[in-house]
Amino acid sequence: MRTFIAVDLSDEVRTHIARLQQELGSVGLQEGTLKFVDPKQAHQTVKFLGEVPDDSIERIKAALAAIRHEPFEIRLRGVGFFPQAAPEKARSIRVIWVGITEGGAQMKALQECVETALHALGFPPEQRFNAHVTLCRVKKPFRSKSELSRVLLKIGELRAAELGTMRVESLKLKKSTLTPRGPIYEDLSVKSLVG
Repeated sequence: MRTFIAVDLSDEVRTHIARLQQELGSVGLQEGTLKFVDPKQAHQTVKFLGEVPDDSIERIKAALAAIRHEPFEIRLRGVGFFPQAAPEKARSIRVIWVGITEGGAQMKALQECVETALHALGFPPEQRFNAHVTLCRVKKPFRSKSELSRVLLKIGELRAAELGTMRVESLKLKKSTLTPRGPIYEDLSVKSLVG
C-alpha cells in the first residue's frame, strides 16, 4: 500500500488554505493547469514511504510509537513555489506552497526523528526536507509567459499571507489511495507527541 507520514493541519489553517487557493484560481489560467490539494486533506508531509508491503505496517507503527518529541507550535505564512528562484528569474513552477516560518526547526527535528526510526527498517533518508504545505501542483504547461507572469504576480501578492499558528501534537501514518478525482487518505495510526 502507498503510505506516508504527516502532520495534519488545524481546521483554521485549512480554511485559510482554501481562501489562498481561490485567489490562485482567479488568475485566469486554462482549466486543469493547477491541481489544487483538497483543503480538508492538507498536511505537512514528514516522510513519503511509497509502496510498502502490508506486513511492514506494524513495524512502521512500532517505530513511530518509539519516537520521543515534544509538541510544538508552528506558524504558516507566505506563499512560494518550487523550483525556488527569484520571481524575475523563474522559468517554470511545479509546486505552489505555504511556508512554515516559525517552528520550522522543530519540524525538521521531528522529521529527523522519523528518519532515524525508519532507517532501521530499511527506508532510505530523504535527500532534503523543506517544511511547507502544498497548495497546488502545476499539471499543464503555462500557455504563455503572460500566464506564468500572472501566477508569479499573484504569488508575490500572497508572499506575506498569514495562515495563523497551530500546535503540532501528533504524527500520522497515512495510506494514500490514488483515484482519478485525487488521492484518498486514511489514517493507519496516530502517534501523540510527548517529550
